Amino acid sequence: MKFKFKKNKALILGILFGLITLAFFLIRFWNYEHFLTFYGDQPYFLHDVKDMVDSGKIRLIGPMVISKMIQGRGFFTGATFYYLLAILGLVFSWDVISMTSFFTLLWIGTFALIFFWLRRKFGDIISLSIYGILSFLPFFIPYSRMIWNPNLIPFLGILLFWSLEDREKKIRNYLFAGLFFGLGLSIHYGAALWSLLILYYLYADLRRKTFSFKRWAFFVIGVVIAESPLLLFELRHDFYNLRTIIFQIRHFELSSGYGFNFYHYYLFPGLPLLCKAYAVFLKKLKNIFPHKIIIASQVILILVLLMESLGPKRESVFYPRGWTLKMQQEVVNFIVNDNEENFEVATTINGDTRALDLRWWLRERGYQPLGVEEYNQAVVLYLVAPETRPPEEETVWEVKTLRPFKIAKEVDLGDGLIFYKLRRLPKEEP
Repeated sequence: MKFKFKKNKALILGILFGLITLAFFLIRFWNYEHFLTFYGDQPYFLHDVKDMVDSGKIRLIGPMVISKMIQGRGFFTGATFYYLLAILGLVFSWDVISMTSFFTLLWIGTFALIFFWLRRKFGDIISLSIYGILSFLPFFIPYSRMIWNPNLIPFLGILLFWSLEDREKKIRNYLFAGLFFGLGLSIHYGAALWSLLILYYLYADLRRKTFSFKRWAFFVIGVVIAESPLLLFELRHDFYNLRTIIFQIRHFELSSGYGFNFYHYYLFPGLPLLCKAYAVFLKKLKNIFPHKIIIASQVILILVLLMESLGPKRESVFYPRGWTLKMQQEVVNFIVNDNEENFEVATTINGDTRALDLRWWLRERGYQPLGVEEYNQAVVLYLVAPETRPPEEETVWEVKTLRPFKIAKEVDLGDGLIFYKLRRLPKEEP
């Protein structure tokens, strides 16, 4: 019996969708702990959230955007991301691997939503092609193994765009759009780019004379609900965030955390629109080239991306080379087994020398180093440094303040990293 594609189209597309999804999981969860990133912002977030939960005092704001400061003044994001992390922490008993896996699954959920969103207008083949490209595009993969607030922006973005497209069907879609926009703004400042899209839809309603104050009032209500913790903070603190943003505009300078550097995550707010633009491009190509050629080109593209994702360059670029969870745990075991009381930890493998990742693992083990401003009081400093930065030549305050010191222990961790135990020596009398 001859197999008929049209008759079995739904089955074939379902199988292909399932295979792409399976490959998505295999690529990201294979050797998950080795490729997972836990460094920089992530332990910083978890320390803040754990403090909030332990104290029982709910925060109204999230972290300060340290990368965007002028003259020592920075604005805060909303607390939505911290609330999510608090829930995940309680559900998963603060297990970093389980909490990170939530964000990995979030990406497949986002790509699936984009697939079903595009499918309504562009059909199965185009939307399935974009689903495959997104699933195997290499630079998305490291992001999916991180506890990071921008990871939520594409997910909220597709929900926002979908709600705005269907806004005229039901009035509640205006409320949903406002909620998704407000949540995005609360989570990451990049969501402010959605304002342009919202203005476009507002203009479209005015031009077609379908504008309704009542409907758009629901949108505003949604934004207010989503931003209510931050708005309450502003009211309590004389509109600190608003005044800070105005201050930054007045004193704007490129040398103060602002610049023209471009990062991948700036594309996150516009990811659904980029996918839609590519879908339009493919649809136009179908009018120029034979249908089979378009399908073949997309299959080849997806296979190339798949092979690239499986290649030797798949290791995450978001932690210093070799600084994996396994190595972090190895260092923590050294420190715990050493059983010193008055000690500090530091790393010089990247810009943040406070070793917040090591502090998190020590905290989970019940060991507490001195505070991040108390290095000058420590008797012992546990330091992880590249072999090219020996402690005797180190200039960062965390190491300098210990001088004079002796190297009590030195362990080669591999991948060019060295673990040191430094002990303070008595200062010589003048």
